Amino acid sequence: MSKERFLLYLLAAIFAVQIAVFGAGFYFCSKNGGLKVCPQLGDRYDQTFGVMIATTLALLTGQAIKK
Repeated sequence: MSKERFLLYLLAAIFAVQIAVFGAGFYFCSKNGGLKVCPQLGDRYDQTFGVMIATTLALLTGQAIKK
């Protein structure tokens, strides 16, 4: 398997995991008081998602530059 394909699969896995984590967090918060219990749920999701995507894309573009 090529490195580019692996990184694209990794990017897809990041999307899937982030959707699952956000869904579980949203479910927990909605059952336990909503935004009173988890006021920064969206911000945390955005930060985590942004860092993981940026890292993967940096690896992918860095690999393309080496060629």
